[in-house]
Amino acid sequence: MSSEAPASATTPPVQDQNTSTTFLSQSRIRHEWFQNDNYVTVSIFIKNTKKDAASINFGKQSLSVSVKLPAGSEYSLELDPLAHEIVPNDSRYELLSTKIEIKLRKASIGLKWGVLEGEDKLAVSMGSSGGQLSYPSSARKAKNWDALEKEIAEDKDAPEGDAALNALFQQLYRDADDNSRRAMMKSYVESNGTCLSTNWDEVGKDKVETKPPDGMVAKKWDQ
Repeated sequence: MSSEAPASATTPPVQDQNTSTTFLSQSRIRHEWFQNDNYVTVSIFIKNTKKDAASINFGKQSLSVSVKLPAGSEYSLELDPLAHEIVPNDSRYELLSTKIEIKLRKASIGLKWGVLEGEDKLAVSMGSSGGQLSYPSSARKAKNWDALEKEIAEDKDAPEGDAALNALFQQLYRDADDNSRRAMMKSYVESNGTCLSTNWDEVGKDKVETKPPDGMVAKKWDQ
């Protein structure tokens, strides 16, 4: 009678549940940043973080954040290198009910960062901006909000309707020579504002007739 050793049972590997939990938690947490002359502010949207659950370290050109989440997983944010140097001793953070707010003190006051991390080719001086805040962003590359605001301001200042027509007339009149100015005044007045010409050779020969727009009929004021 032969004896055979029992077949060994293969135990399936146990999946590390913490790995998937950490991945999901990390991917759902967002951060944004904005700046003024003195500080770059980084906001991490984790609610009700306890003091003993957060570890935040400032380097000369780095930021390291580690937070233990309620589910047992851990969130981390490593910004190394930052786009520019900071002053670690003057940098600080605050644990709020809705987020973690981190203030990075700029080593170069008034320098506007174009990106938060890595090489910054967009940095400019904020001296002419009056310390105005840049808008929050989660992108590594900041938008040129100053140029956008300038375009909006120019659009708002642009004249419309009669004001635009008067502005055009004034510009043409200012840039015209004497004969062109005479032609403009004569054609505009004699045509009751329906015709504007800068050709004196043409309008100087005879009275300029009123030419109403298509579909309209010219009438005297007492008709």
